[in-house]
Amino acid sequence: MIKAVINVDSPPPHVFNVLTDFSRYKEWIPGCQQCTVTSRSGNVTDADIIISSMKRIELALRFEAIPPNVLNFRMTRGKDIKAYSGTYRLMNAADGNGTVVIAELEIDAGFMVPKFMVDKISRKMMDDTGSALRKHIATLTIPTAIARASAQKAPEAKPRRARRILRIVKMPAGYNVWLLGQTFTIKSQGS
Repeated sequence: MIKAVINVDSPPPHVFNVLTDFSRYKEWIPGCQQCTVTSRSGNVTDADIIISSMKRIELALRFEAIPPNVLNFRMTRGKDIKAYSGTYRLMNAADGNGTVVIAELEIDAGFMVPKFMVDKISRKMMDDTGSALRKHIATLTIPTAIARASAQKAPEAKPRRARRILRIVKMPAGYNVWLLGQTFTIKSQGS
């Protein structure tokens, strides 16, 4: 499995909307000639995709969205490769001003292509897709509702003292045990 981290200067809901706008994939995914949605049911979308890079690859993908931060995909049909699947996971950036996309990709090209070559090509493809995603999002305007939601930061929570569950105190006559609000006295064997 190949993994990549993509930093995007846009709030997670906006990035998620771009990743789930399948009919516009050909506008920004490198080599994508066509992406046609064939069916949609709830958060599951099936699409036929044609990618041209070193070779023209036609495949059907099933996308399963888990709003607001996960998009899984897997090949359901294709004759050029044996298996193709992956995940996009979105997280808030540490500085609160963007999104970190964790991308995972698994490709099985079959026995005719060595795994090290597939991994090298996959890594380059993920890097190119990350760059293309950043450039594409930079050209888009953020919808007002998403911009407003990301601008309203949650108030900082006051630090809370940890709740005490158990306290044991040794006394001359035994032990005093406090457990979830109830006090018990355990006498020493010598008393």
